[in-house]
Amino acid sequence: MQAKCFCVWSAFWLLSGCFFWLACQSTEQKKAESSGSVTPSFYHWKSTYSPTRPELEQLKMLHVQKLYIHFFDVDWDARRHRPVPKAFVRFRQKPVGSVVPVVFITNRTLLNLSPAGVAELAAHITQAITKISQQNKIHFSEVQFDCDWSPRTRDRYFRLLSLLAKQFPCPLSATIRLHQIKYTDQTGIPPVSRGMLMLYNVADWKRADTRNSIYDADVANQYMSFLSTYPLPLDVVLPLFRWTIVYRHNRFLTFLNNLDRKTLLNCQFLAPQTDSTRFMALRDTVALGLTIQRGDLFRAEAVTGETLVNEKKRLVRQIQNQRITFALYHLDSTALSAYSLETLQTLLGNGPLP
Repeated sequence: MQAKCFCVWSAFWLLSGCFFWLACQSTEQKKAESSGSVTPSFYHWKSTYSPTRPELEQLKMLHVQKLYIHFFDVDWDARRHRPVPKAFVRFRQKPVGSVVPVVFITNRTLLNLSPAGVAELAAHITQAITKISQQNKIHFSEVQFDCDWSPRTRDRYFRLLSLLAKQFPCPLSATIRLHQIKYTDQTGIPPVSRGMLMLYNVADWKRADTRNSIYDADVANQYMSFLSTYPLPLDVVLPLFRWTIVYRHNRFLTFLNNLDRKTLLNCQFLAPQTDSTRFMALRDTVALGLTIQRGDLFRAEAVTGETLVNEKKRLVRQIQNQRITFALYHLDSTALSAYSLETLQTLLGNGPLP
């Protein structure tokens, strides 16, 4: 797979004719998208774009006309000593409405990338996005980059973004974590047009004593007051996903996606702990797709609709820009089933704040 990915960069590099073709939306489409003060949207973060009929119906009921679609990852190949593309999306359907290509870049890529390699990476990323868009007749008016950069990597990341901004005649946006809002003196401000505030993964999921890594209001409170002074216009993405995290000897073992507390309550080999979200394995067994050992800790994590609505109310008071996109992560019928239509409408700006 790594060799195949390495060849993909080379193939895109040879397609010089694609380099200058950038599938950006028309002026009329841009005006239509920005005509309202709130834009409802979803993230799509699956390997294949092929929404089910219920998912498409949900998008229609929620008046969603904007999708942030994960196009591919960029990771560091230690054997080849260079960045490689991974996890390219495949389109089984043509997306309806406005599409924002999203590229995830690992921080270790930036840690290992030489200063001379930044320009080459920018060219490869541009060509890859262009190629995917061409092949699937996708037009876009924004490109987003997702990276949890650090003080050590910010200069290389920001230079990469600056080069990408010159190659795309469309605005760029970047995902922003809460700690990057608070510690701007260390993390800096990315050179993009807008930031997408990720209001999830606020606590350390690797720690067994974390209460809820997806969202913990007490942890978020340490950062919220800095939102009003952040210099970039901010959009917001809220979490709909849920998972269970498994630990062995207080060390992270694995994620079990879409596995909730109700399911764990029905597992006779698990004993609920006092905080109601943790369960301890009583014996060795094989279940849930795992070989389980006695003493393994299971922590079920999710965010209730009530909590999400309350946090949105706080965000509305803090974020100053007049035009805002509220996005939900992510487009998946299993995740959507846990929330009422009224809650989803409220989160996306189509319903009144209670």
